[in-house]
Amino acid sequence: MLIDRDPKTRQEDPIAQMATALDEGASLIMFPEGTRNTTDTRLLPFKSGLYHLAKARPAADLVPVWIQNLNRVMPKGEFIPIPLLCTVTFGAPIRLADGEDRATFLARATSALLGAAPMQEHDQ
Repeated sequence: MLIDRDPKTRQEDPIAQMATALDEGASLIMFPEGTRNTTDTRLLPFKSGLYHLAKARPAADLVPVWIQNLNRVMPKGEFIPIPLLCTVTFGAPIRLADGEDRATFLARATSALLGAAPMQEHDQ
């Protein structure tokens, strides 16, 4: 599902669209940074959409997935992955905790995603 992120041109609430897709049994792939990270920075700050989706569907398991070599396997703007080697690592599912605020949840989600990432050479 592609989401129009421009509030001026979109015709549907993106959180409602994603919540409906989850209700219908779909799995969603989200880039919580709000865009594909093409920088050397490991992660960009997460946008609030992940929090709002977790709040709308608190029983949904949110599974952090780290795709090593993502920018080569699925370059920004492409819809079909390029057949190159990559490693996909799944972390433990997380959910929004009762009373958890946006900043705390997004920090925890960021930590969960980084926890699924393999160590970089300079981290070892």
